[in-house]
Amino acid sequence: MLYLKADHIEKSHGGRTIFSIDSLYLYDQDRIGLVGRNGEGKSTLLSILAGTAKPDAGQVERYGSVAYVPQLEELDQEVSPDLNGKWKLADEEQDQVSGGEQTRRKIAQALTSNANVLITDEPTSHLDQAGIEQLESELNTFKGAILLTSHDKDFLNQLCTSIWEIEAGQVTVYEGNYDAYLKQKQIEQEKGKKEYQEYTQEKDRLKQAARQLKAKSDGIKKAPSRMGNSEARLHKRSAGVQKAKLNRAAEAMETRAEKLDKKEKPKEHEQIVFDLADFPALHSKRVVQFNGCPVTIGDRVLKAKIEGEVRLGSRLAITGGNGTGKTTLLRMVVDRHSNMMIAQPAKIGFFSQHQENLDDRKTILENIMKDSPYNQTFVRKVLAKLAFKREDVHKKTSVLSGGERMRTAMANVFLGNYNVLVMDEPTNYLDLETKESLTEVLSAYPGTIIFVSHDRSFVSSLATHVLSFGDSVPMVMPLDPPSDSTQASKEVNDQPDLLTIEMQLTETLGRLSTTINEEEKAELDQRFQELLKVKQRLKN
Repeated sequence: MLYLKADHIEKSHGGRTIFSIDSLYLYDQDRIGLVGRNGEGKSTLLSILAGTAKPDAGQVERYGSVAYVPQLEELDQEVSPDLNGKWKLADEEQDQVSGGEQTRRKIAQALTSNANVLITDEPTSHLDQAGIEQLESELNTFKGAILLTSHDKDFLNQLCTSIWEIEAGQVTVYEGNYDAYLKQKQIEQEKGKKEYQEYTQEKDRLKQAARQLKAKSDGIKKAPSRMGNSEARLHKRSAGVQKAKLNRAAEAMETRAEKLDKKEKPKEHEQIVFDLADFPALHSKRVVQFNGCPVTIGDRVLKAKIEGEVRLGSRLAITGGNGTGKTTLLRMVVDRHSNMMIAQPAKIGFFSQHQENLDDRKTILENIMKDSPYNQTFVRKVLAKLAFKREDVHKKTSVLSGGERMRTAMANVFLGNYNVLVMDEPTNYLDLETKESLTEVLSAYPGTIIFVSHDRSFVSSLATHVLSFGDSVPMVMPLDPPSDSTQASKEVNDQPDLLTIEMQLTETLGRLSTTINEEEKAELDQRFQELLKVKQRLKN
């Protein structure tokens, strides 16, 4: 059953066309993930399809009721007691409600409406791991169509049956979940590279042929002086005919070269490599030793003790539910709390969503360069990875959007004069492409990283160790995903937990979507199938 149809919808802002879309259709049981870079118009498109905003041109027809959940806005609808219990919602009279609590409340309100279509903008924002899993469960059983945008790759994989990509004002539909979309994009990129290579080779061949014909034409000599007048005239006529013929052939080759169907050069992927000569070295083997330290707020004990240590060069993910003390522990590290041991030479850089380190009188580049040990070329290369390209770096920070300020503040930390990074939810509000770039940059970072994140794919891709606040006594543990099917089989016998298998599935799919080696693809596919069996067994 068709629930929603959009025809030739357009939207502009400040003289710039945000998008111009021919047609979109939403049917019963569709599970659509809308993806694209920040600024491409995802939220605007959702609000138009939901009916809370109007397009500049075109129309949207709705054949059923629509529930719309925008990003963290107040909703005044009652929540059913059943959903209130499922989502463990706080008392409405409570003075302070966290971002996660607000997110859970607005989702519960939308599900109460029994609408035919649920449109939701970033529903996983501020949710902890348990909240995301609860959301996945509720949406998987939703009787109707779902259209949403999310920066959580695992969430899109678990839920979506199609991906709508908005890019350069157009929407392209890809069947399958987010990983299937990535594979299709990879095929498109490989095809684009091949077409560009064939285009340049053919253009070079035609131009080379034109140059050879011109050279041959130029090589036709004038009549020798010893020739008689009649012979010279005959030679000149004959040479002129040959030269004209060769020049026409050369011009024809040049025309063919210019009329070739032009192919744009695919973007080259530049690896990020930090120069160790510029990096402030830290020679202590143990950066942080928790030594059983408690995590407290005032007289309230959040965790009686934390065990383990953070070794030089490791990347520690701190995971767990909202309100369990993760951010408090980060601040204890930053403040060098007396209950833990921190290496004296450690230079700690701290990133938080609520703490900025920017001077609004300066540009993005000036802010970064102020205390950075790296050269401007490298800094601009990293900023480009975070979607600050060319002249963007010369924007004053006073005119930046909220998301741009966050990215600048983050870059100011990992490009600063530090050797230990402490980061609280660094992937919040990043689009999926920028998040992948951030993962690449942080993976290349030569120092030590301690971070809090609810993003499963980010943790799986970046972390070498994990500290779970879901445990009664959190302890630093290694997180080493296996690299082959033999290791996967061993873990089947060792009875791994579901989260570990989920992370390994994500890591394997990520590698599958990027490798072009057929033998490696076959091995990864075999490993993926084995992990799927393990996951199914654990669920049962």
